[in-house]
Amino acid sequence: MRRLTPLLAFLFLLPSPALAQKLELAVSLSPAIITFSSGDPDTVPLLTAPPLQLTYRIRGNGNSPWSLTVLAAGDLIAGASRIDISNVTWVATPAPPFQNGTLSKTVPQRIASGTGNVNPDSIGSISFRLANSWTYDLGSYTQTILFTLSAP
Repeated sequence: MRRLTPLLAFLFLLPSPALAQKLELAVSLSPAIITFSSGDPDTVPLLTAPPLQLTYRIRGNGNSPWSLTVLAAGDLIAGASRIDISNVTWVATPAPPFQNGTLSKTVPQRIASGTGNVNPDSIGSISFRLANSWTYDLGSYTQTILFTLSAP
């Protein structure tokens, strides 16, 4: 059996600049690195990383909309080998405000949205999944994923 070594994705958070002096946007992620285990693509078509816990709070937003997006810095990379980032999807709860989706390296994808304030802190869970394939070269693949919380 051919093994794909664990895949790592580094997750960083970037709150958008506050547009009003009183606006406070806060998000924290745990863990900061996710790992997919390997498996036989014939029996394990989707590799699922352990859930990522996301804690978020929005204050001073009045009745304005807010959005949490995610954008990959590129495809998954291991040396000269690549796996298209669109092979990584996620399942997020609770819905709403969270929604399921597919990673992109060109267009930020909405992972959660709402209106008004979220105070006290609220918690969401995101499970990333990788479509498993025999066509992937062996290696440890990495990529940075940027989360952005904004309130226009």
